[in-house]
Amino acid sequence: MSQWTERPELSAYLARQRWFGQGQVEVPITEVRELAWLSDPAEGLGVRFELVTAGSMFNVPLSYRQHPREDLSYGFVGAASLDGEVFYVYDALHDPEARGILLRGFAEGQSGPGDIEYSRIDGFALESHEDNVLLSAEQSNTSVIVGESLIKFFRKLAPGRNPDIEIQAALTELGSEEISPLEGWISAGDIDLAMIGVFQRSATDGWDTARTSVRALQDDAVRAREAGGDFAGESERLGHTLAVVHEQMRQTLPTATWGSEEVAALVGRLTSRLDQAVAMHESVGAYADRARAAYAAVASGEPVEVQRVHGDFHLGQTLRTTSGWKIIDFEGEPAQPLADRVRLDSVARDVAGQLRSLDYAAHSVAIVTGVEETEYVDDWVRRNRIAFLRGYGYEDSETAAALLHAYEIDKALYEVVYESNYRPDWVQIPLRALERLL
Repeated sequence: MSQWTERPELSAYLARQRWFGQGQVEVPITEVRELAWLSDPAEGLGVRFELVTAGSMFNVPLSYRQHPREDLSYGFVGAASLDGEVFYVYDALHDPEARGILLRGFAEGQSGPGDIEYSRIDGFALESHEDNVLLSAEQSNTSVIVGESLIKFFRKLAPGRNPDIEIQAALTELGSEEISPLEGWISAGDIDLAMIGVFQRSATDGWDTARTSVRALQDDAVRAREAGGDFAGESERLGHTLAVVHEQMRQTLPTATWGSEEVAALVGRLTSRLDQAVAMHESVGAYADRARAAYAAVASGEPVEVQRVHGDFHLGQTLRTTSGWKIIDFEGEPAQPLADRVRLDSVARDVAGQLRSLDYAAHSVAIVTGVEETEYVDDWVRRNRIAFLRGYGYEDSETAAALLHAYEIDKALYEVVYESNYRPDWVQIPLRALERLL
C-alpha cells in the first residue's frame, strides 16, 4: 500500500487544487496506483505518474527530489521515504525538469516504460530537450506548452477512451481545418493520462475576444449596430465553424435517431436537473412550471437526429486564429461520468451552450464594470444570437426550436446553481436569462 493512503499531506494538497473540485474539503485517499518510474530517484530525481483515488480517480504526476527546492514550493506535497531515504515530493507539473521527463516519450525513438504508452500520430515527434512552459490558467486539467505543441494532462480520470482524444483523432484523420490537430496521447492500459496537439500560438481566446467587443461598445457609448468593431460578424463565422464540425462528426462518428422512448428519457433527465435546481435555489421555483411545459413540448415533437457533440461548448472552447475559428476541448464536462459525456445528443445542446455563453460574455462585463443600464448590452446579445444562428443555419422547425429552448433553459438552471455556490454576484445573469426564456 502506498504511504500516501496513510498520511494526510497528499490529500491536503489535492483539496487546494481547482481541478480537484471547488469548495471541497479534504477527502481521504483510498488508493494510490504508482506507475513505472520515468526516471530513477536514486539518481537524484524520480518522476512517475500516480493515480490517486480520493472519491474519484485523479492523475497526480509526482517528482521525488533528494533535496528541497524553494523555487518549487507552490507544488510541494510533502516528504516521503523510499527505501529508507527521505525525498521531497512535488507535483511534477510544477517542476520544469520533471515536466521534461514526463514528455520524453514523445521524442523520436523514445517510448514509455512498463505500463505507460506514448502514442504519436504519424509524422509527429517532439525535439529532445525542448523547453516547456506551464500555463497558469489551471482549471479542470493542466496544460503545458512545449515547442509548437500544447499538451493537456487530464486530472480527473476514468477508464475508457477520453472523448477529447477520440473525437480529435477522428477529425484530425479527416483533415479538419476547424480544430487544432491531435499529435499524440499518453495512456496507462485503458486510462488516458494526457494528449498533445498543435499549439495555436497566434490565437486569441473567444471569451476574451467577445468581452473586449462589449467593453469597446461601453467605452464608445454607442449601440452595437452602429459600432465598426461589432462582434456579430465573428459570431456568424463561429456558427458556421460549429456547423462544419458537427457535419465532420457525423461523417466519422456514430449517429442515431431518438424515438419517443429516447426523447422521453431526455425529458426525464432535464426534469430531474430542474428538480435539483428548485431544491438548491429558491428563486428557481417561480419558473418550474413553465420549464416543465417547455420540456413537454420536446416530448410532443418529431423524432430527433442525434450524434456525437462537443458537450461543453462555449466561447472559452474556441480560438480566433488568422485562418479562422478553431474549436477545442472535446472532453465534455469533466465532472460528469464518462457514459454521459459520450452519449449521442442533439446538436441543439452545443448551439444552446454558445447562446448562453454570448449572454454571459456581455453581462459579465456589465457586472465587473458596474454598469446598471444594460440596454446596449442586451442589444449586443440579441445581435450576436441572431448572427450565430444564421451562421450555423440552425433548422427552422417546431421540434428544433423546442429542443433549443429546452437546452437553453437547462443550461441556465445549471448556471443558477453554480453561481449560487461559487459566484453569487453573477447569479443575476442566469436568473435574467430564465426570465427571458420563460
